[in-house]
Amino acid sequence: MKTIITLLAILAFATSSQASELQSVSRKVTQNYQTVQKNAEQTRHSIAEQKKELLGESAALKESIAEKKTKFNALRKKYEMLLGEEKMLKEELAEQAHELKTIDGAIRTSAKQAGDFFRESLTSPEYPDRRPMLESILKPNIFPGMASIKNLLQLYLDEMHAGGEIKHINNTFITEDGHRTNGETIRVGTFTTVFRNPDGKLGFLRPDSDGKELKAVAGKPGWLLSKTINDFFDGKSNLFPVDISNGAALQRLAQTQKSFSEWLSAGGLLVWPILLVGLIAGLLIVERFIALSRIRANSSKNMSHIIEMVSQGQWPKCREFCMQKSSFPTCRVINHTLQYAGTSKEVLENAFQEGLLKEMPLLERFLPTLNVLAAVAPLLGLLGTVTGMINTFQIITIYGTGDPRMMSGGISEALVTTQLGLAVAVPIMLLHHILDRRVDKIVGDMEEKGASIAVALMKKEPATPKGTVYGDVA
Repeated sequence: MKTIITLLAILAFATSSQASELQSVSRKVTQNYQTVQKNAEQTRHSIAEQKKELLGESAALKESIAEKKTKFNALRKKYEMLLGEEKMLKEELAEQAHELKTIDGAIRTSAKQAGDFFRESLTSPEYPDRRPMLESILKPNIFPGMASIKNLLQLYLDEMHAGGEIKHINNTFITEDGHRTNGETIRVGTFTTVFRNPDGKLGFLRPDSDGKELKAVAGKPGWLLSKTINDFFDGKSNLFPVDISNGAALQRLAQTQKSFSEWLSAGGLLVWPILLVGLIAGLLIVERFIALSRIRANSSKNMSHIIEMVSQGQWPKCREFCMQKSSFPTCRVINHTLQYAGTSKEVLENAFQEGLLKEMPLLERFLPTLNVLAAVAPLLGLLGTVTGMINTFQIITIYGTGDPRMMSGGISEALVTTQLGLAVAVPIMLLHHILDRRVDKIVGDMEEKGASIAVALMKKEPATPKGTVYGDVA
């Protein structure tokens, strides 16, 4: 600003004609300068005050930030502590959830077992609220509380109480033909319930498939059992027939003997190959018995006559006699041996063995086959056993072991085929042994008589030249 004023003054002196104007401009410039100075002073004062205020606000903010940092650190520590507590609580909650799940599973399993048990209980028709109570415990996605546990325990307590009482009432039940009727009933504990109709008919009662009503067991008690029950109904006796097998013994009253076809159908498809083996073996055995019965082994009388003719040198007559007695295998072997009369000992022995070997296939015909069939029959039975057990395990895999009746088909197949296979194999083996002994007897007779004729031939040389072989006698 001073430089400007100086320049203006120089200009004022340099130009006299514009002096007045310069003075006027100078005054204006001076006034403006003063105004500017004043404004600058006010600005500096305002800036100083604002700076002071800002410094105060900055100090307050710094103090506030420090307080908030302190509070933040405290809250962060508390947050970390809460995170640790949350983790611990989650772990405890997981443990409790596992325990609750275990408890829930135990309660539901117990309720399911109770349902199966009470379905077969004789007291269930007297407690119709059992089924809804158990269904409420078994509802999915609902944890059974203490009330459900108490109710389940009460069901068992009621059953225990009923197990120690004898109850004689008029009750409604279903007869064997499916009609609902009313009559006297006596329940002894939870084991046995009997009824007596107004017409005097007696019988035992068991729960139906749902356990809602009692149903008469098919079959009639014997005379002595009926008398005992009537005496107990009339109060004449304290004796009463109690079934502690939970109905298993009473089912024998309803059981009827299965027919042979039903028994076979329970064995599955492998029953038929076993029967086929038995049929073939039976036909072969009959054929062998007929064939061997026609063969006569006792040829002592014929043998003495043959040896007598050999000792006399009557070879053609001896061979003719053997051909007439061809029903005897021994005579056929001797006839073959006589063809080589007059030869050496080795030739005679070989001729005898040759004749014996010709007879053996006829005697042992079908015997190896019977031996094989006797071994195949139990193997087929064993195969049926394996097949039945496979079916049983498949049913267990799908349905579990809750209902044993579902496994009865596979078990029946396993047992029936084994029984049938052994029943077929044992007679075949025994009859094969009998036939084999018969063949051994015939072969032994041929060996004995063949050795005798060989000795006789070697003692008596024929009248023909040595080494001559006789041909067949017409």
